[in-house]
Amino acid sequence: MFDSISNFWQKRLSGTDDEMDDGLRLKVATCVLLLEVAHADDEFSDDEQTKIDEVIARRFNLDENQTRELLSLAEEQRRQKDDLYQFSRLINENYSQPRKLAILDLLWEVVFSDGVLEAHEDALMHKMGTLLGVRHEELMAVKVGVKNRLGRS
Repeated sequence: MFDSISNFWQKRLSGTDDEMDDGLRLKVATCVLLLEVAHADDEFSDDEQTKIDEVIARRFNLDENQTRELLSLAEEQRRQKDDLYQFSRLINENYSQPRKLAILDLLWEVVFSDGVLEAHEDALMHKMGTLLGVRHEELMAVKVGVKNRLGRS
């Protein structure tokens, strides 16, 4: 039974299903990037989990169960695909620049949620900015904005 459910989601996410919901694919892609940032330092903290739950529920207007289901699906995709390019490409091709900057804002929130900016987290964020077609200046402006909003020095 689990295999049939997994195959159903695989078809829907890969776009092979004619009834593919683009909105779902974009939500999953966004969640995959958030999870990837949280796992960047090989330490997925409770603070990061809480922040991801919060930003996903807020961003997509989801209740707790919907948030948990979406994140579970995204985590499965993150482990199976292990390829940031396909998820960032989906966002890059379907979202305007302001929406991409809003996603980067969410990513920075997760990065700063544990109070520590690790070098590899910062490097990953620069890679994310490049993959999303965002200029370095824009990425840094979002970073500074999030730091100021969260009161990080």
